[in-house]
Amino acid sequence: MAESGANELASAAARGDLVQVTNLLERIVNVNARNGFGRTALQVMKLGNPEIARRLLEKGADPNLKDSAGFAVLHDAARAGFLDTLQTLLDSPADVNVEDNEGNLPLHLAAQEGHLPVVAFLLESTASRVEHRNKKGATAYDLAKLYKRDAVARLLEGHCGAGSRPRAGATGGD
Repeated sequence: MAESGANELASAAARGDLVQVTNLLERIVNVNARNGFGRTALQVMKLGNPEIARRLLEKGADPNLKDSAGFAVLHDAARAGFLDTLQTLLDSPADVNVEDNEGNLPLHLAAQEGHLPVVAFLLESTASRVEHRNKKGATAYDLAKLYKRDAVARLLEGHCGAGSRPRAGATGGD
């Protein structure tokens, strides 16, 4: 069951209603409370609104909490290509190397979707583990190649060691 105010805060954050989020944060004690769907306000916030993320983080929202599907808000921001929100999250104690249930880092998801500015930011501004392999054995480079994200693959190629090149069957699914 959702804690008092969790549904209201999550709804305001999802709508991108900064005024209501700010007002609710004045009276809500647990900013990490989960709504009726088991997600926090930070997890459901409108990703293109880094100011909402900033307000939630200032009140103690945990950017590393995962939802029931195993995703942290960093995964969502990277997959959707919201660089400004990703930058805001990484200004907090967010873990750039947080893994989802499949072992993917935010870098994997940004590479798979072809978000070149996000991949470049993760490579240049963070300690993202470029050579990390997910549970299927794929690196971010492998996913960029598999999904034909050529510009991203070229960028990643310059940051990968020899051990990060695709292996036979590395991206094959089950």
